[in-house]
Amino acid sequence: MRRPAPLLVAGALALFWLMAVTVSPHNGTTSDEVVHLTGGYTYWKLNDYRMHPENGTLPMRIAALPLLGMDLKLPPLDDPSWVNSKVNVYGDKFFGEEGNPVDAMLLRARLMIALVGAFTVWLTWRWARGLFGPAAGWIALILAAFSPTMLAHAGLATSDMTMTACVLGALTLVWRLLHRLTWWRLIAATIACGLAFLSKMSGVLIVPLIGLMVLVRWWRGTPWPVALGGSVRWLRGRRAVATATLPVALFVAGGSLAVLWAGYGFRYEGFNRKLSDAHDYYLSWDVILDRAPLPAPEKTPIDALVTDHEPVHETGMTHLIGWLRDHRLLPEAYLWGFAQTYKFSQYRSAYFLGDYRTTGWKTFFPVAFVLKTTLPALALIAAGALALAGAPRARGRPRRVKPWAYRAAPLLLFFAVYWVMAINLHLNIGHRHILPTYPVFFVVASASALWLAGSSRRGVLLALGLALAAHAADSWLARPFYLSYFQPLAGGPRAGYRYLVDSSYDWGQGLPDLARWLAEKQNTGDREPVFLSYLGADPVRPRRLDVVRFGDDSSDSGLRNYPAVLRPGWYVISATQFQGVYLPVRGAWTPAAEKLYRELDRQLRAASSPADRTAAESADLLRIAKSYEALQACRLFCALHDREPLAIIGGSLLVFHLADRDLSAALYGPPPFPPGTASNP
Repeated sequence: MRRPAPLLVAGALALFWLMAVTVSPHNGTTSDEVVHLTGGYTYWKLNDYRMHPENGTLPMRIAALPLLGMDLKLPPLDDPSWVNSKVNVYGDKFFGEEGNPVDAMLLRARLMIALVGAFTVWLTWRWARGLFGPAAGWIALILAAFSPTMLAHAGLATSDMTMTACVLGALTLVWRLLHRLTWWRLIAATIACGLAFLSKMSGVLIVPLIGLMVLVRWWRGTPWPVALGGSVRWLRGRRAVATATLPVALFVAGGSLAVLWAGYGFRYEGFNRKLSDAHDYYLSWDVILDRAPLPAPEKTPIDALVTDHEPVHETGMTHLIGWLRDHRLLPEAYLWGFAQTYKFSQYRSAYFLGDYRTTGWKTFFPVAFVLKTTLPALALIAAGALALAGAPRARGRPRRVKPWAYRAAPLLLFFAVYWVMAINLHLNIGHRHILPTYPVFFVVASASALWLAGSSRRGVLLALGLALAAHAADSWLARPFYLSYFQPLAGGPRAGYRYLVDSSYDWGQGLPDLARWLAEKQNTGDREPVFLSYLGADPVRPRRLDVVRFGDDSSDSGLRNYPAVLRPGWYVISATQFQGVYLPVRGAWTPAAEKLYRELDRQLRAASSPADRTAAESADLLRIAKSYEALQACRLFCALHDREPLAIIGGSLLVFHLADRDLSAALYGPPPFPPGTASNP
């Protein structure tokens, strides 16, 4: 088979970029994009790193770079949310209250991340072609270019795609450096490792990975050409190679740290004191290092239903971070961000296959991978794995693929280390966290090209072609909501919320399509009210949607009446809200919840008139009303749990229609307890 023409490869990369960015008008602001763009923009404009340091500065800088050419307005720097680094509040104001063109901001930022995604696809193609030949390169290229997962995160201004590109690129360049030492390779590998640190806190994985790669290189023991001057010197023998590796490793380590410091303006303090002396992180260092509990929130009546409490105990990791901070060996914002990421990776509410936990499941990522990867891609991955296990035995099998395991060592080591880490982490809020391993899966799948060496070449070629065409077709049908893709055997996107939610399905992206749905509804003469329970960061109020909000106080900072008055009509519910991941009642409705619900209802009905209340009584009544509304939403969602939505808007918003009888039964009828529940509320 002929070598793929560079123009065809470039065309495939351009197609991937276009597919990723052209869905932007349909995808609203996802939860992480507000904080990423707010942080990145303030990094560039103010040289201040208080905003969202827990996700690495590089992807936020990349995404925010084209925003520098726009006439944008930041909220005032004396705003309490800026002073206390509350990026969610400050970001909401940046996006929703300053009159900035949010859709244009998003599109420009997403264009940049899509370029990073195209580079990742190119790296995938290059690895597959280099290991198994041109045909394998095409298989990996098509799988990556049409992967719903790759397209979803290349089309969002978040950090996962940048981390994937940086770590894969760093490992590639270090591996090349270990096989030929030149100044260009040394400098490129050093910069790439530094960028990996800046891409995301999990970028530190390159440290043990490089150590393992060096061990594999020593074990191999092949000569190491050194071309740092005008001539090439060959280092032979394990001892010589090991001795020469030490200064090279020190150079890469020192240079990487310099790149890391450069990402924070070569300044230890995360705050730019030229702007103001008043500053603080939204959580203190003692809290972040697990030396003190989280600040106690305002007490509400529903606190009694929340039984999960985050444990507070110092670990070896928090001691190390504290020591690095005390000696100022790394930038303060980087250390605070790393500590914050570590802390909240140990304990986080999550939903998986109808179950709820705060410490995760060992099976979460393997099952998520199978559910959210196309069936043809899974088949090709299996075929490639069988080929690498030695299934093709034809004489014509190319000799050059025999040492594939050694040449693919960076990918294999990365895959093993990353999956061990992912499976053992307690952070199970998104399938996106295994995105960095998708290129490795596609390189393995590309080894299915080795079956072409057999006698049934024509049949194998036809099977490969059909599988790739089916993969591309399945991906195309997922447009424009790649994020909510689920493979057909799982029921497709319409059933996805039954298995996974949060950033695996519903990241708050559905409001643009909700606006279109509302317009169509009005054009048909439908005047029934629409009630929205939304979880996400898209600024709802500036979109001027004709909806009544309920049960989503955490995503609605505007003024409104509590509790919302629910009437018959249309109910549009974010999938993550529907599953109750962050609500006081997660899973089945309980007798304790029913008892409290009825008590709060009684207190609201017995409340005195506004004219007779003191300020303290009004504040207490507001807390009661908010708690009642949250429980009201939970009871409604539990009553609707087994009911199929009439539609799914924007790949994430479930639509139900409730008549008066349906609504009354859900809110005031017999409690929606699961079968077999004993109760006496």
